Amino acid sequence: MIVAYFMGLSEATLWGIAVLAVIGHCFSPYLNFEGGKGIATGMGVMMFMLPYETLIALIVWGVAAKTIRISSISSLSGVAALLVASFIIHPDIAHAPVVFIVFILYYKHIPNIIRVIKGEEKRVI
Repeated sequence: MIVAYFMGLSEATLWGIAVLAVIGHCFSPYLNFEGGKGIATGMGVMMFMLPYETLIALIVWGVAAKTIRISSISSLSGVAALLVASFIIHPDIAHAPVVFIVFILYYKHIPNIIRVIKGEEKRVI
């Protein structure tokens, strides 16, 4: 993204790269369209595109991690905070890429959400 930024590519193109980076991480063709949960990749691209919102998300994540002690819930709380903060801080931007990235991150966490509902998700010590 940094290279694309310094090449002078448009903000829309940067958002496209951000979305594709998260998709590529979560659904890698080299891993039979499996992959990670996308939190670190999502936060990385968001740190570049929406630094203030990401800082808020990291604070929420840290507080949730210390209090709730469930990694997936902490991560998803931070992601939700980022989404809400993006609408508050930048009400004028097109939020479709942000919403799409958040949707992907929540989609990849469905098994974790089910375990939380069942009370089976492990706590971090």
